[in-house]
Amino acid sequence: MIEKEFIIENEAGLHARPAARLIKKASSFTSDISIIRGNKIGNAKSLLSVLALGVFKGNKITVRIDGPDEVTAMYNISKLIENNFYEED
Repeated sequence: MIEKEFIIENEAGLHARPAARLIKKASSFTSDISIIRGNKIGNAKSLLSVLALGVFKGNKITVRIDGPDEVTAMYNISKLIENNFYEED
């Protein structure tokens, strides 16, 4: 299991399109991926679960990944978050 903390810099926080991009990326891995905000834990592969966390710009989140492809998943999800939820082409 690996974890990494992030401060959300995206203006919209983790809502609608950014959340959809995160879920699409997370769903491409077999590992269990969780987003943690305070005492709430959401499944990064579920839109409702992510939206229920209420993540806004400036909030700190922790990404927790556990599974066979956790290192690759963390690398890709980290890049997505650090690029404000925009994919590099």
